[in-house]
Amino acid sequence: MKTRLLSAFVGIVFAIGIVILGAYFPTVINVALGTIAVMCIVEGLSAKKLDKKLTMILPCTIFCVAFFLLYKYKLICMIIVFAYVVALYLAMVFNHENLVFHDLSFAMTITTMCSLGIWTVLYMFGIRQNNVGIFYIIISLAIPWFADGGAYFGGSFLGKHKLCPKISPKKTVEGAISGVIAGMICPLIAGVIFTNFFFESGVIVNYINFLIIGFAGAAISILGDLSFSLIKRSCNIKDYGSLIPGHGGMLDRFDSVIFAAPLIMILDMILPIATY
Repeated sequence: MKTRLLSAFVGIVFAIGIVILGAYFPTVINVALGTIAVMCIVEGLSAKKLDKKLTMILPCTIFCVAFFLLYKYKLICMIIVFAYVVALYLAMVFNHENLVFHDLSFAMTITTMCSLGIWTVLYMFGIRQNNVGIFYIIISLAIPWFADGGAYFGGSFLGKHKLCPKISPKKTVEGAISGVIAGMICPLIAGVIFTNFFFESGVIVNYINFLIIGFAGAAISILGDLSFSLIKRSCNIKDYGSLIPGHGGMLDRFDSVIFAAPLIMILDMILPIATY
């Protein structure tokens, strides 16, 4: 547990540093999130050893980088998606003895989930100004991470009933409930801090909407965690990597964000959190 807590502390400090720097140089956020997405894709593909096959790893990583750089241009994005799909099918056709459709579908699923899930955080930052954009980065990461932390500690101290023992034996119903509660507490803390210290006058936080989004984001983050755990089990691996001691790889840390961030974005369009 000490290793896990220390790694979490170092990671939070690093993330805060990136966010602060990104407030002055927005490109830093683009590069950081794009790099994280690529790392998640590589780790995901390595679960099936597809990272060793250039005809898989190159189209997947190039797609991710291109999408992060050019997402504002709709026509170019359509071309990027089409070229990506064609590249993978060409790889399968001309190397059908070593690549099967299962490999292709796995690569496409991992790549699109990681790219679009993490890109959502960038999008929420990019369409807003100043500290409001920073605020949306923080909540899109904090809600699933608070939920994960709450589930871990709640399950450790209170867990009695298994949630999905065949997928993740250590996860419990009590842990899941604790995680959702933690995910709902996170918005209250973030909203109060930003309202009192960072937001300009005229920015209003709707706490009712925030609690609803916190609940939904925390709940679906559990689905993200379980989904990627199921992928790990199907590939007979414990973690996607060893980059973060006590946590695993980058994908082990961002699996819940990949599910939660898009839902937070969608719900915020219906029930806006911060308004001018």
